[in-house]
Amino acid sequence: MPHTHFTSRLTARAWLRVAIALFTVAVVVPAFGAETRNVLVIFSDNRLLPANLEADQALRDAIVGSEERPVELFAEFLDRSHFNGDAYEATLATYLREKYAKRLPNVIVTGGTYALAFITRKRAVTFPDVPVVFLGIAVDEWQAMQPQPPEILGVPMQFDYPTSVAAVLRLHPGTKHFVTVTGNSTAFDRESEREMRMATVQFGPGIEVEHIERLPTADVLLRLKSLGPHTVVYTPGYFSDGDGRYFSPRESAQLMAEAAAAPVYGPFSTFLGTGVVGGVMPSYSAMAQQGADIVNELLEGVPPASITLPSQTPAVMQIDWRQARRWGIKEEQLPPDTIVHFRQPTFWETYRNSALIALAVMLLQTGLILALLYERRLQRRTAAALEASEQRTLLAARTARISDWVWNVGGERANGDVARELPHTLLSQEPAAVDLARVLESAHPADRERLARAVAQAVADDGELNVEYRLMQGEQVSWFAARGRLDPENRQRLRGVATDITQRKVAELQAEQDRAALGHMTRVSLLGQLSASIAHQLNQPLAAILGNAEAAQKMLQRADVDLEELREICNDIVTEDNRAAQVIRRLGALYRRDERELRPVDINELIHETLELLHSDLVTRHVTVATDVAATLAPVEGERVQLQQVFMNLIVNAADALATVPEPDRALTVRTQMNGDTVQIDVVDAGLGIAGDALDRIFDMFWTSKTGGMGIGLAICCTIVSAHGGTLTAANNPAKGATFRVSLPVRAA
Repeated sequence: MPHTHFTSRLTARAWLRVAIALFTVAVVVPAFGAETRNVLVIFSDNRLLPANLEADQALRDAIVGSEERPVELFAEFLDRSHFNGDAYEATLATYLREKYAKRLPNVIVTGGTYALAFITRKRAVTFPDVPVVFLGIAVDEWQAMQPQPPEILGVPMQFDYPTSVAAVLRLHPGTKHFVTVTGNSTAFDRESEREMRMATVQFGPGIEVEHIERLPTADVLLRLKSLGPHTVVYTPGYFSDGDGRYFSPRESAQLMAEAAAAPVYGPFSTFLGTGVVGGVMPSYSAMAQQGADIVNELLEGVPPASITLPSQTPAVMQIDWRQARRWGIKEEQLPPDTIVHFRQPTFWETYRNSALIALAVMLLQTGLILALLYERRLQRRTAAALEASEQRTLLAARTARISDWVWNVGGERANGDVARELPHTLLSQEPAAVDLARVLESAHPADRERLARAVAQAVADDGELNVEYRLMQGEQVSWFAARGRLDPENRQRLRGVATDITQRKVAELQAEQDRAALGHMTRVSLLGQLSASIAHQLNQPLAAILGNAEAAQKMLQRADVDLEELREICNDIVTEDNRAAQVIRRLGALYRRDERELRPVDINELIHETLELLHSDLVTRHVTVATDVAATLAPVEGERVQLQQVFMNLIVNAADALATVPEPDRALTVRTQMNGDTVQIDVVDAGLGIAGDALDRIFDMFWTSKTGGMGIGLAICCTIVSAHGGTLTAANNPAKGATFRVSLPVRAA
């Protein structure tokens, strides 16, 4: 077993090595197998020429290579200002062919006229059929070299000396003396001399033209130092002076700009920063970018004939802002497309963001200070108003005998002698905490259970405590209404206020007793009146019936009965009986519409009047009444007192239905609305509702669900409503409680 395990480990290691090797081959081999594309860049002059450096860097940044198609750039410099001739070119051609024999270029890039002319003459013996992309060829030079094979392509540069000279004169409108400076022996110097003379031919007689040519550099500098005002110097620089000393055009231009007593301009962007003011110049970076775009397409395999070429590299006015300010050139004199170099930004341009931030901070600080001052002022006003309000509140509380209290309802218990104090004292800064057990002990025995239940409910629901209870203080009993909530900082305590309502309760009890006595006296009086009326109305017909009945009895005792007379007696009995029945029916006329004086009744007004009559009773029962009456309600035709009796009975019944509901939930609503040509009155309570079997019998005479009820109230209401042509219905609400609905027809127009 150990040997087998060791063998398995060796096998796993071997497979892991194989997998790593395969992955390495899969990744590395394609990279090594990718063909490298070679680009050979040949410049006309030496490698330190600023134009060559700028173009070479731009080419290297813009020619795109990748892992699948790596690109390598090589650069060669012909140094034409020092070396030239057929033998030199033959030697150079052999050198390039042998040097790049194993790294044949895919594309050749030439920089300058001499490099393009060289590769054109030696292309057949060096790199035949290799496409050539030229840079830095003036438009007229390129036109003079035509025709060229399609494999040689590029974008010529616009060295427009007349345009450049004219632009310089626009910057110096008072120019009277125009000086050009060119060199000695090289082709560049001779071509520059010719261009300068052609560019100044256009000048009128008001400008004196001076050409400084082929002089030693020392003499050139002395002449430039002696220039007077209203003079402008223009030079393309030179490679060689009259003494045969070699320079780069940039070096010679810098020497002239430092020595000249007049502004110096030139055609090349590499002159900027040497003291030359500027000129209409093509950009070598833009030129190299255009050439790189062509090279990238050739490396992608696009045929030369299919490549779309720009017409030329544009030349625009470029200015050294430091020199422009030195020679008094204003910004509004510059052409709109001028490229400005070395502009010193203004304070606002340099520190704009910092200044804005500092300004914002200062404004913010100022705003905060003002806000704090305003808040301080408000706090002082608020404190003064609060102090005055507290004084008024304390005075009002003492006048109304309002006290505040804190009750411990959790495990925490009060310390010291607090338990011997009353559950609440007159309003003070901080009331002493009292245990709930002490509160219940001080309460009336009949109210203790209800008070404890209300406190438990408020604690459980995190709701408001609203309860009335009696407080025992020795032999004296006082009524208090307490309202409070849990202390948010101590959930084991209730905080609130209590109002002494003893006087109100005594007044309510007395009013209830007086109302009960008045009702009893009214019922007794009405009963007496009704009894007297019934006795008076029924006395005569009953006496007549009795007399006729006695006469009939006597007649029946005779031997010969006079049937005709007996028949008349019986008819008299029937007549008197009908007369008694009429008396009974007239007593029932209270419930018949056709025997009642009917008048227009405003139901909304009648509802409000009825609620006013019942207000004290409803308050005593702790019933909250809400009204939702229609804004416009058509009048009904009826007997006002009878309809009021109906509404009073329905509202009292609704209040009775709320007797078993907790006091905070005792609410009923009286609602009126139009329903077609009918006025609809709803009395809605939030009680327990009507049992299902009771809905069918609730309007029956002498049937009731109340203890001690007679069962005639709803029956009478139904009779009165029916006598007015309406209906009375009852239904349970979806949530809780019941709704009694009275529908009465509107009064005919």
